[in-house]
Amino acid sequence: MSFLSRAAASALLAGCCVALALPSTSAHAAIAARSDVSLAGEFGPAPSQPAAPVTGSALALAALAPHAEPDAGAALADEPPTLGGERARILLQSLTVPGWGQATLGRNTAAVVFASIEACIWTSFVAFKVQQSMRTDSYVRTARTFAGIDLSGRDESFRRTVGQYPSSDSYDLYVVYRDAANLWYGNPAEMDAYIQEHSLRGNDVWAWPTPESYTLYQEQRKQAQRAGLRANTALGLAVANRIVSALHAARYAGSPTGHAMHIEVGPSGDDLSGGRVALTTHF
Repeated sequence: MSFLSRAAASALLAGCCVALALPSTSAHAAIAARSDVSLAGEFGPAPSQPAAPVTGSALALAALAPHAEPDAGAALADEPPTLGGERARILLQSLTVPGWGQATLGRNTAAVVFASIEACIWTSFVAFKVQQSMRTDSYVRTARTFAGIDLSGRDESFRRTVGQYPSSDSYDLYVVYRDAANLWYGNPAEMDAYIQEHSLRGNDVWAWPTPESYTLYQEQRKQAQRAGLRANTALGLAVANRIVSALHAARYAGSPTGHAMHIEVGPSGDDLSGGRVALTTHF
């Protein structure tokens, strides 16, 4: 075979190979096109290039992240409790009688505790007031018996003066004469007039016969004053018990549990001249 014949045969063979290869390439392109269409239909169009990774601070990442809708239940739980009608009623009950609000809410143990504390406080107050009255009567009798002066109906200032000076003459000397000298020094007439006007006479005169009786009167007065101070302390504790009871009841208001009691006070029917008091309970 000549050179030209071999060249022609080689060209013909190359053309056949190219013709066989072209259908395969077209088929692959068609398959790839169909795959792209199906994937785009399911997952959306493919990105042209990979997304760059997000880097930076936590604050930047949080800003780029999608915002989640707030939970309505959590938002309501975070809101502070308001003073509604039910809570106000419970507060007034506990401020009036400690433990009443707890009994209304069914907190029977707490109700018993606050009511018991209230009972002890008022028992102590009455005991201290009785003690104060008895010790006051004691030093009044002591003054009448030993010093010869009746302190019944006299004010606290005069009773204190009787316990500060051994006699009314000592009071005149150390108080009245001194004041007269300070006010009217150099004017004897005015000084004498002031002394005559302010000196103790008649039912205001006393004299302690012995230091022991004088000391006994002072000690009895101190004991009476201590009893009065303790009675005032009991009143302060009663106020504190009401405040603590009201705060405790307000904390649990709106969620009654267990056995609850209610006291209802109101008119009896349409007749406003009568009334009724009812104790209701529910489980």
